Amino acid sequence: MAGNFRWIGKSLDGESVTLKRFRGTFNCAEYATPAWLEQNREVVRTAAVLDLETTGLNARTDQIIEIGVRKFKFNRATGEMLEAGASYNEFHDPGVPISPELTRLTGITNEMVAGKKIDWAAVDHFISDCSIILAHNAAFDRPFTDARSSISSEIPWGCSFKQVAWDEKGFPSRKLEVLSIYHGFFSDAHRAIHDADATLHLLTFSDPTTCKPYLGELLNNARKPMSRVFALGSPFETKDLLRSRGYQWFTPGPGTTFPEKCWVRTLPKDHLAEEIAWLESAVYKGTFRGAVNDIPITDNFKSIG
Repeated sequence: MAGNFRWIGKSLDGESVTLKRFRGTFNCAEYATPAWLEQNREVVRTAAVLDLETTGLNARTDQIIEIGVRKFKFNRATGEMLEAGASYNEFHDPGVPISPELTRLTGITNEMVAGKKIDWAAVDHFISDCSIILAHNAAFDRPFTDARSSISSEIPWGCSFKQVAWDEKGFPSRKLEVLSIYHGFFSDAHRAIHDADATLHLLTFSDPTTCKPYLGELLNNARKPMSRVFALGSPFETKDLLRSRGYQWFTPGPGTTFPEKCWVRTLPKDHLAEEIAWLESAVYKGTFRGAVNDIPITDNFKSIG
């Protein structure tokens, strides 16, 4: 693997790797005793990691079949995990048969979800004291959750997939299973609570260069103002260029601001000037003709159409 990260679990001779099943023991700060938590309440915050299993990728038409949420406390000054909290895990009957392909991926069968229902009032109560909700692909999990929860749309979200610079640290993939393996552990992937716990466990490891937990990096990035750039009227022949730059094809839905289909990218606001300069040079060959929306912190990873 390129980069400076040592593969946790690799033998001294480099010929083998040992992986351990994650069994729920998180890497919490040693100083975080009950007395310390009580005496330092000004820096202690509550958060949650959320994961969903669904029948498909479209939050408008597909259904959730399982939810897993793990609460925890963290030090807002250092980004360290202080204490693992309770969890909420429930199946949901989607009202349609679960495909054999989905059962092979998740292990979830029609029998497991039959008659089950997520209690969204209970979910809302569970996350009501959270200062942020984290997910390993928040752009996927948030729209499904916002459509059903009465309060998740009011809480900031952070994304361990997007808001930790895994590639700059030398990792070949941002997939949770791959990152877990490089950090010496595995879990039962594609089950909601297991993926939520694996995400949280992963975030408690420290960057080998900064010696600071990944969780701190994620939280710092989640606090940064973001902007969304719409490349309106971009020439057709620039589509591959835009895609390679990180733009996604946007098809507006009811109530969205822009009536036309276009390429869109979300990025930190302090990168906006550089991005517009690139668009003018590489895409428009002249003055920027697109549009920009600033995104409130609470709206990061919300559906845009």
